[in-house]
Amino acid sequence: MKVIFLDIDGVLNSVAYDRIRKETDTNVDESRLELLYRAVFNTGAKIVLTSSWRKFWSKNPDELAFEGRELNRLFEKHKLKIYDKTPCLGGVYDRKREVELWLNAQKEVEKFVIVDDLRFGWEDFSEYLIKTDGRIGRGIEERHVQEIINILNG
Repeated sequence: MKVIFLDIDGVLNSVAYDRIRKETDTNVDESRLELLYRAVFNTGAKIVLTSSWRKFWSKNPDELAFEGRELNRLFEKHKLKIYDKTPCLGGVYDRKREVELWLNAQKEVEKFVIVDDLRFGWEDFSEYLIKTDGRIGRGIEERHVQEIINILNG
């Protein structure tokens, strides 16, 4: 199995998106979901949430918060599905450890990438990190999609 560990803020949204979105728009820039779809389609990867948004999401539909239902709706609209989420140890600096725990419990993972807008805490995983820019850029961009494909299919 191939896995994309996915952050949301700074990856599927951005400061640039916040400037142009309407009040009726969601917090997720759907044009970024189109790019994510291309990465998933070309690699067959599963999406695992590492984002703080994972507190709203559950595999069990009865346990979804409103934000989790909305996330599922947006992903489904773009032919995407969230496979799982990492455990939550508490802080953003714990993400590397959370990914390690998830990987240790999932022996069938062949390859993975981490898509995040922040570089902190990923030391040993730096070769798997696809760093986006949610402040100057638009989050995930075409070049990131190609990096994901290269790592997962290479």
